[in-house]
This record gives sequence, structure tokens and C-alpha cells, in this order.
Amino acid sequence: MEQVSPTRTELLTRRAQIRLAEQGAEMLRSKREVLIREFLKELKDFSSQRDKMRSAVVKAIQSLLTAIAIDGTETLCSVASATRQPVTVELKKQNIWGASVINVKSDYSVRPSEARGYTPYTVSARIDEAAGRFEQVIDHAIHVAPAEHKLAVLAEHIRKTSRRVNALEQRLLPSLREQIRFIRNTLDQREREDTFRLKRLKRKKTRSMTEPDPENKPVASGQTQM
Repeated sequence: MEQVSPTRTELLTRRAQIRLAEQGAEMLRSKREVLIREFLKELKDFSSQRDKMRSAVVKAIQSLLTAIAIDGTETLCSVASATRQPVTVELKKQNIWGASVINVKSDYSVRPSEARGYTPYTVSARIDEAAGRFEQVIDHAIHVAPAEHKLAVLAEHIRKTSRRVNALEQRLLPSLREQIRFIRNTLDQREREDTFRLKRLKRKKTRSMTEPDPENKPVASGQTQM
């Protein structure tokens, strides 16, 4: 146990520290509950988006392999150069009880065939399908990536908050309560000792007041007082 001076001042100090630690633990538990609710809500949406992206990736790769096998790599590279499209995203920070996460907004969407930079009649349906499917992958990725980042940040803050709650509830508070018991026991022991000394002094004083003074002892009959 930490060395502590068994005084009433220290007793009051430890009680104040316990109240502060209990309030801190309560706030941290509230923070953890909010973070967990946000994590579960985000996890549900993330799982759905991730499954859709995985399915889209599989279909896109299949379309691409088919187009390469039939139309050739050179044709696909030529079409790919014409279909380039910049992807613009807007990043916005959000603070959730101290957890800084990034939300992503984008006006990106899957383009129709005629908006991809080539004439649909000049390319095969296979290439057009592959282009469309990969644009779907990009659209899913714009939603999945920030959701995954948000989940990672929330999970880390949940772990940190849980460690702090455990440190307060399992280490600091028990230590402070043990110190309070030590101080109270010591003060009670001192009070009993002081009470015992006072009673002893009182009995001693009472005896001294009731016992006769030897110098004033009465002279026996037939004796002459000198």
C-alpha cells in the first residue's frame, strides 16, 4: 500500500479523491456506451457494404478476364485510357467523445455507357460490362474505406476507455479505500488510546483527592505532637 500519513486531513483528501475517481469512472462508462453504440451501428452498415463490394469485385474480375481473353489486352488498354475519370471526395472530421473519425462524401456515381468517353458501338459489350462493374467497385470502395477506418478508430477508443475504467475500478479505487481503512483504523486506535489515558488520569486524580494527606494524619491518644 502507498505510504500515507494517518491524519484527518489525509482522510478527507482520500474521500475527495474517491468521489472524483467515481465520477471519472461513470463518465468513462458513459463514453464507452456511446462509442459501442456507434460502433455497432457502423458495423452493420459496413458489413452490408463490404459484402456488396466483395461480390462486385468478383464479378468485375470475371468480366475483365473474359474481355481480355476475347478482345485482347491492347484493346482494353486503349479503351481504359479513354474512360479515365477523376474521383473527387470531401473529407470531414467528426468527433465522437474524443474519437476523431473521418467521414467521406463524394458525388461519384457509375456512369452510363455513353458517358465513359467512348462510343458504345465501337467497343464490345464485354469491355463495356467490365468498365461498368469496376466503376461499381469504386463506388462501393468510397463507402467501405471510411467505414472501415471509422470502425478501427472507434474500436481503439473503446479499448482505451475500457482500460481506463478498469484502472479506476480495479486499481485506484480499491487502493484509495484501503488507505481510508488504514487511516480510520489508525485514528480509531489513537482515539481509544487517548480515551484510556484520560480515564487513567481521571482515576489517578480522583484517588489523589479522596486519599488523606499523610502529613495531616490525626495524632493518636496519649501521644504528644511535636
